Amino acid sequence: MAGRLRTIDARTLADAVLEPPGYAVKDLLVQGLHILAGAPKTGKSWLALWLCQQVAGGEKVWGHPTQQGTVCLEDGYRRLQDRLLDITEAPSENLYLATHAGTLADGLAGQIETFVREHGRVSLIVIDTLQKVRETCTDNTYARDYADLARLKELADRCRTTVLLVHHLRKQYDSDPLNRVSGTAGMSGAADGTFILQREDRSSNYGTLFCTGRDIESKELKLQFDPMSHIWECREDEETARSADEEVIGIVIDWLHDEKRFEGTASELLEILHDALPCELRPNILSRWLNKHKGMLKANGVSYTLRRTRDSRTIRLSCDGNDANDDISWSGAASKIPSPSSQPSQAAALPGVSRQRPGTERCPPLP
Repeated sequence: MAGRLRTIDARTLADAVLEPPGYAVKDLLVQGLHILAGAPKTGKSWLALWLCQQVAGGEKVWGHPTQQGTVCLEDGYRRLQDRLLDITEAPSENLYLATHAGTLADGLAGQIETFVREHGRVSLIVIDTLQKVRETCTDNTYARDYADLARLKELADRCRTTVLLVHHLRKQYDSDPLNRVSGTAGMSGAADGTFILQREDRSSNYGTLFCTGRDIESKELKLQFDPMSHIWECREDEETARSADEEVIGIVIDWLHDEKRFEGTASELLEILHDALPCELRPNILSRWLNKHKGMLKANGVSYTLRRTRDSRTIRLSCDGNDANDDISWSGAASKIPSPSSQPSQAAALPGVSRQRPGTERCPPLP
């Protein structure tokens, strides 16, 4: 008989400072299980190998930072050697390659766990292809697909790493590319993220990477395959757009590095930061984002507390000047923010300031 449910009340959970999820590629491949699917000969194996080389070397992926660490890729040696020499002149010593592995029912989990123990921090494990590690079976039900991927999901979480499964698409057309993943909906249901690589047509070097996941924003990346370098290059601006909430928290961090402390309501803080914000916000949204990103504030030397009373909520922010992430830049937003002493009143309207600015659509709709 199962034991008692382990629960936590919502207030305690909301106030807890939790460690943010790790990642192989920030805002794309976070810690957990992911699927990279495409039609045969689409170039998904080229993409997977390039991702491995970038992560192993700590190099950016289309403008996204990577968490450098050991990487393991399963495929054939001859093909891997040819392709590795095509995409780079300096293969990383952090990239390990294997040609044989056990199946889900015959030792794969143990092999991966042993590899992780022997190599310390492993950022990314790629299995090319998923079908190689599944048992031959006539049972193609949702339950079987979900159970197989759930085992790999548990393995990724247990090893605190990112596992990427290279997989195929169904031949049947569907207007939603995510519905074309080969197998039942149990495949994408068990995975943390799904990436669909789709060329414009079979002979075209242009394609789209459809990205969706539990911990990333859904997006479509326009790519172009360079037949000389054998690399999928991003056709769009590679400067990664920070999500609206992270951008606002970055502005708060910049301001506190100058002003050192704040105590007051969310409305008063919004009044101070008004000119620097990229979009319109309600006080409750700002409070929600501050609470959500307590870990980000702490990593940048900012302490945050929220004192609740029956009639109001008071925010306390202070900066100890000890920035734990010296390499993070918030684009100088603080220079545009007037200090409290230069304002007539925190609650007073700022003269000459329009309440409608470009970028408003990036914030959640106001209720």
